[in-house]
Amino acid sequence: MQLARKITLPLALSAFLALGFSAWLSVREAVELHHADIERDQSVAGRVLLAALERERQAGTAQAGADALLAVANRDAASTQMRLVPLTQLGLNETQREALARGEPVFVLDVWHTAETLLATALPDGSPGVLWVQETLGAERDTVARIVKSHVFNFGTLAMLWAVVAIGLGAVVVGRPMRSLAEKARRVSKGDYSGPLAIVQRDEIGQLATEMNHMCDELLRASDRLQQEVTARNTAQDALRHADRLTTVGILAAGIAHELGTPLNVVSMRARMISTGEVQGDEAKKNAEIIHQQTGQMTRIIRQLLDFARRETPRMTRFSLAQVATEAVAMLHPLVEKGGCTLAVEPSESVEVDGDPRQLQQVIANLVINSVQAMPQGGPVTLSVKKVRATPPPDLGGPERAYARLDVHDRGTGITEEVFPRIFEPFFTTKAVGDGNGLGLPVAWGILKDHHGWISVDSRPGVGTTFSLFLPLEHEAA
Repeated sequence: MQLARKITLPLALSAFLALGFSAWLSVREAVELHHADIERDQSVAGRVLLAALERERQAGTAQAGADALLAVANRDAASTQMRLVPLTQLGLNETQREALARGEPVFVLDVWHTAETLLATALPDGSPGVLWVQETLGAERDTVARIVKSHVFNFGTLAMLWAVVAIGLGAVVVGRPMRSLAEKARRVSKGDYSGPLAIVQRDEIGQLATEMNHMCDELLRASDRLQQEVTARNTAQDALRHADRLTTVGILAAGIAHELGTPLNVVSMRARMISTGEVQGDEAKKNAEIIHQQTGQMTRIIRQLLDFARRETPRMTRFSLAQVATEAVAMLHPLVEKGGCTLAVEPSESVEVDGDPRQLQQVIANLVINSVQAMPQGGPVTLSVKKVRATPPPDLGGPERAYARLDVHDRGTGITEEVFPRIFEPFFTTKAVGDGNGLGLPVAWGILKDHHGWISVDSRPGVGTTFSLFLPLEHEAA
């Protein structure tokens, strides 16, 4: 109804102003015509009376005849009074005196009170004077009042009619369709594109409803396409991450093979001693216990590798970031030792985040493997966890707030300026064939983005590299 009011109120105001001006012109014209009639009637009545006075003067009865004629004239016209007044008693201006001298009547109007006409004549005693004809304007005031009341009544009737029509048309033509459009817009904002608008109007509102229905149809089709693309992208992303995980498993297997070699030799030797009878009694029992321990150690290593390689649906949970780092170090220890490096988690404060621990473990594994490969002569790889305040990069956006930061630091060859801009490109690698597929860092970046975080890199050639993982302390929707 607000739109209807905005449209009808200016139109109504314009119409009332036009009608008011027209009424004012009609009243003014009626008053002017009435004044012209009064001036004409007073002039005619005055001249008739002056002619009668002239006859009385010629008959020698000027004074008595004048009194009688004036009495009769004043008696028959209650609203009109006529008198003979000496010229000297009237405060006339120069223009009025000149008009009387020329024999012209002088009309004097006191608006809303009286109308007077002055006619030059000689008094009964022969002195100069005027015939003063005065008429009250009470009747005129009554007439004007009736006209004004009539216009006010017409205005009131028109206003009521206009209000009824405006409210009715506003509700039917504007209000109801606009409410339907607003409701449709609210549903569209919530992702509900169903329920087409049924507005049958051959005007702009009807055209808007038609276009909105068409827009919703297009949005629905686009939403279906987007859902299909998102599903396909997620499937491809999962496959990419799994491929990267299998690559990491292959690298880990090379290190774990050495780790399994010693327990297998121990098991083989102890089993042979028992089977050949070299040991008996308590000694055989002791060898069996050693075999059991070593097979348990090998089973644990293999299970850990299989758990890491298994393809699972991400499970978001609350976990300790330092604990995940510690578990990753334990899993990567054989690989790191084989590369002549050391791996340790610095003492860290307790920091809990929301996410998938297995995915974060994959990220840590990729970064540690990169660090080991960046130190062919060996060296330390350190992990640390802390709470910081940070501002997301421009591509993510958002205000400064608290984050958990996990640093993976090495003293390797570093990253050159030419390579640095491309480190997160899929399939880009500077490693030899068989040592990498260029998926580790892109997958790590995607996992951090899914966790509403990011990766920053600080690297100096010949000095070392630090990869920093930022994860929000409190979960926020992307």
